[in-house]
Amino acid sequence: MTTEGDRVIYHPTESKIVKQYQSRTKLLGDASKNCSLRIEKLQQDDRGPFYFRIEIEGYNRASYRNNKVSISVMGEPNPIDFSVQEEVKEGENVSASCSVSHSCPTYPPDFHWSHPGEQHFQAQKLQNGQWKATSTLTFHSNRTDHNKSLQCRVTYQGEKHQETSKTIQVKYAPVNVKVEYQSDVNEGETVHLKCSSDANPVSSYEWHSETDALLNKGQTYTMLNVSRHSVEAVYCTAVNEEGRVKSSTVKLNVLYAPDIKTSSKCFSERGIVMCECIVESRPPSVLHFVLGDRVVQNSKVQTVGSVTTGTLQTDFGSFKFVHCLANNTLGNANLMLSLPVYDYMQNIFLASGAGVILLIILIATGVGVVTKCRGQSGGTPTSDLCTMKTDRPVEVPHYTSTKRELKKNYEDVYGNDIFTSDHIYGNVETDCDETTYANV
Repeated sequence: MTTEGDRVIYHPTESKIVKQYQSRTKLLGDASKNCSLRIEKLQQDDRGPFYFRIEIEGYNRASYRNNKVSISVMGEPNPIDFSVQEEVKEGENVSASCSVSHSCPTYPPDFHWSHPGEQHFQAQKLQNGQWKATSTLTFHSNRTDHNKSLQCRVTYQGEKHQETSKTIQVKYAPVNVKVEYQSDVNEGETVHLKCSSDANPVSSYEWHSETDALLNKGQTYTMLNVSRHSVEAVYCTAVNEEGRVKSSTVKLNVLYAPDIKTSSKCFSERGIVMCECIVESRPPSVLHFVLGDRVVQNSKVQTVGSVTTGTLQTDFGSFKFVHCLANNTLGNANLMLSLPVYDYMQNIFLASGAGVILLIILIATGVGVVTKCRGQSGGTPTSDLCTMKTDRPVEVPHYTSTKRELKKNYEDVYGNDIFTSDHIYGNVETDCDETTYANV
């Protein structure tokens, strides 16, 4: 094979080839049937024209000057022909094809796709020594493919390459539907709840109660003056042409100050007095009982949900009331609980009974003295007559009505000191003989 200037570009003997084409040309077939020539690492000067010449030893040379071949050398390959269905629904098959033309079927171009899938290669012979190479990619569409670039990259012999891409649009029903909100809210505040989702096309939104009643339409839902008594669980629904999907149900955690229930009370059971204080609050309250001016340790505290119950069992002494105090981070409350009345009245009756006994003793003693004096008035000795007078009345001791001091009061009533005390009888003037009262 020679150029128009008779420069040999291919010969079985390497030394006969001009330096510019050495190691770059090769006869592909048998010269008797296929005289195709391959030129590697094509350069801008490899335009030709070229013609074929046969040299047979012992015979004349045969040249085909009338069948010249020229090469059009381009700086860049022809553009890639890339086709794909750009808008699909989730789950549908996507088929993409990437085609290029080339002139070397021995070394066809390599295709590389940016997405996994099933690939198929096809080669087609064109005119004027041109070939068409096509790669087809097939895969199942997914929402993760939405707005993603599908790229085809072609690499030619000699590491020359080019690439092109298209963006896939995938339609899919809403996913990741959720309510965005602040879970903890103080009672009386206003709360805004927002519904969000991932969908194509973009979702519209509805709000429903736990009983599926429609509350509102729109991405946000506002709850005014939140109350622990009226707050309800809600959920949102995201809707588009591909489907409708619900979020999880949410309920606000309403925080409020302690509320001591009127069912709190003190009571007596089998002679044991106990007090029970019931408090509703969120967060749960810390409970204290106050007796007089001191805080009494709770016997038992139990918290179930928002209700805290404190129980007190102690010696209440003479107190008539006990205070229940409750507090949390939002405030405090207190309630005065009355101790059982009949226990207190019983102490009064016992103390009153002791007083009556003392009074009877005193009256009986006084009557005995007078009787004794009067009994002696009929006798002749004047010195035995007795008269009594007092400069001030006799003071009767007062006794408390508490059960704790009841035993002490009885000892005072029956004790010997009360009858021999100078405090009681020291103010008595008498004309009787002192021996008359020696035994009193």
